Amino acid sequence: MKRIDEESFISAYDDYADALFRYAYFRVYDRERAKEIMQEAFLKTWEYLASGKKITNVRAFLYRTVHNLSVNEAVRHKAYSLEEMQEVAGFDPAETKEATPEEAAEYQLVLAALEKLEEAERDVIVMRYVDGLPVQEIAHILKEAPNTVSVRIHRALQKVRDQLQP
Repeated sequence: MKRIDEESFISAYDDYADALFRYAYFRVYDRERAKEIMQEAFLKTWEYLASGKKITNVRAFLYRTVHNLSVNEAVRHKAYSLEEMQEVAGFDPAETKEATPEEAAEYQLVLAALEKLEEAERDVIVMRYVDGLPVQEIAHILKEAPNTVSVRIHRALQKVRDQLQP
């Protein structure tokens, strides 16, 4: 087990902050609160390390921390629908490039399909396809068997496909 040092911690921030923000955002649907949750996760991780404890997989530890903080936040506040996110919070995950009208229409259909998924299904889809995490790491983060995560991903994708087919 290797101990993470200050330089490694800064590197972890550079490598994972954006993905952790997105993960938090898809759980709380509030841009500012998602930033706070991401920052709080890094703070808690730093405090954990400063207390002399070791972390073997910093990415999984950070995701688990963000997950726990997001769950606490969801309990405290009503979650917005994806449409409300766009209207109220100005959410636009594709804001870095201009989408064609066809892409925008497809994007809206996919968002609507994701909104209909159960939270656990949406979480694994975001971690797998938005954040690019491997199934093993998602399983570690969620403290579930990799097979359970794979099945959940498969079923969630099938639900999305079913909703998108005419």
